[in-house]
Amino acid sequence: MTTLTRLLDVVSLLKDDPRVQVVFTHNEREPAILSSGVSEFLASLDAKVISWDQAVETRFDLAIAASENDELHRLKAPVLLVPHGIGHQKHYPHQPVISGLNPARLVRDGHVVPSRIGLSHSNQLRYLRQNCPQAEPHAVVVGDPCHDRMLASLHRAARYRRLLDIGDRKHVVLASTWGPDSLLGTDPGLPARLLTQFPVDEYKFSLIVHPGAWAAHGPWQLRAWLSRALRAGLAVIPPQRGWQATVVSADCLISDGGSIALYAAAAKIPVLIGSREPATVVPDSPLADLLARAPRLDIERDLREQVDRAGATEPLTDVAEQAVEFSGKCAELLRPVLYELMGLPEPDARAVFRPVPDPVPDVTEPTTFSVEVRQHADHVAVTRFPTEQVEQTAASDRHIVAHEELSTLDDLEGADVVYCEFTGEDADFDGWAREITRRRPDAGLIAGIGVDRCLLWSAGKPVVQLTTPGEPLPAISAYHWRRNRDLPATGSFRVREGHRARNVVASVLTE
Repeated sequence: MTTLTRLLDVVSLLKDDPRVQVVFTHNEREPAILSSGVSEFLASLDAKVISWDQAVETRFDLAIAASENDELHRLKAPVLLVPHGIGHQKHYPHQPVISGLNPARLVRDGHVVPSRIGLSHSNQLRYLRQNCPQAEPHAVVVGDPCHDRMLASLHRAARYRRLLDIGDRKHVVLASTWGPDSLLGTDPGLPARLLTQFPVDEYKFSLIVHPGAWAAHGPWQLRAWLSRALRAGLAVIPPQRGWQATVVSADCLISDGGSIALYAAAAKIPVLIGSREPATVVPDSPLADLLARAPRLDIERDLREQVDRAGATEPLTDVAEQAVEFSGKCAELLRPVLYELMGLPEPDARAVFRPVPDPVPDVTEPTTFSVEVRQHADHVAVTRFPTEQVEQTAASDRHIVAHEELSTLDDLEGADVVYCEFTGEDADFDGWAREITRRRPDAGLIAGIGVDRCLLWSAGKPVVQLTTPGEPLPAISAYHWRRNRDLPATGSFRVREGHRARNVVASVLTE
């Protein structure tokens, strides 16, 4: 899946040329463990796919690969080999060979297999010289297509934030590669802890997981492991598309030793390292430099303070400059190589990369909250935390708000406020609320949320109409808190959650 996404970046430079037919192939009869999902991804693209047997029997004008771990020598075509990460930063596990530069794969029967080997930076020539000196004359430095597509997308950051429902919150992106040294391999409970410890109205969390982890474990298993964080509102980015847009929209990236950390630094996103350093990192590489210089997440200290401090630091763009050369120039350097190998003149139009695809997150909004309310001179401050552990969060200065239908029974048993969407007539609300109270006798307040207002009911009290712009739950919590402290609950009062403040009006609807 990783190599396929990189190939899509490269072949995007051929899209407008009617002289060129692009087909895809992979060896379905000898699949690697990380190949799961490739067939489905290709089908979703409506791409022309041929069998590997047909591919090796057909003469092509060009073959493009993003991994040397294939039988590229069998192809009857000049081969362009490009890396599927940001240059060559890793060794193969338990081997001295640098990933992507395996001499046993690059050379066959004394001949170098790739006609051209694309590098992202000229300093990687030394790796090629050390690993496979006979292949060095075939190298060409072209920059990085993924990096340049992200640069071409920076002006769309506001759009990506809208699609991810960030609003004015801080967007913290978690990026995990695969293996025991990955972010999730080091600390699988980190996403859930972050989401339940950060105010939902001030922070939004998204997770990018390496396609190799999706392939090795399967989507069902990954979602099962992440189920608590998903219920707390974690947005999971599918492996097929959207990770670049998600990084572009980030305020801070919590990463491991994967390529995304370097891509984020190159896009001027601050990076916080949340895992141990993998043993496979090439010691003198830009990735090793980034891991040595970026701040590290300490799970024993205040997480919010560390994330805020990291987000306020200057991104390590100088490190990224050692991983990607000719930033912004990859299209105009790479396209001539493609056409030279095909023996075609280049099109007259300037070579450019299109912006990356929009993110399509897998996300479920939280339905249960532990809410802290504080009275200030001119407003009520409401801070909400997604929670599923009522007994751990229901401190004396907090109350629990739960959805009547979507929260769990355990959540509802301890809830102070129970809410649900109410679309009936006002005259029906009293009976509706009484029925919920019968089922949830511990709830002190029942809230029915409509399109532009909500109705509130509690035993022995008249029905109250709450009018508020935007998300009603913080206003409901402010009303509940004020009423329980014998403060004026009706009338107009000001509520603040996160960076947003608005006036709320509570009025008695019936006597």
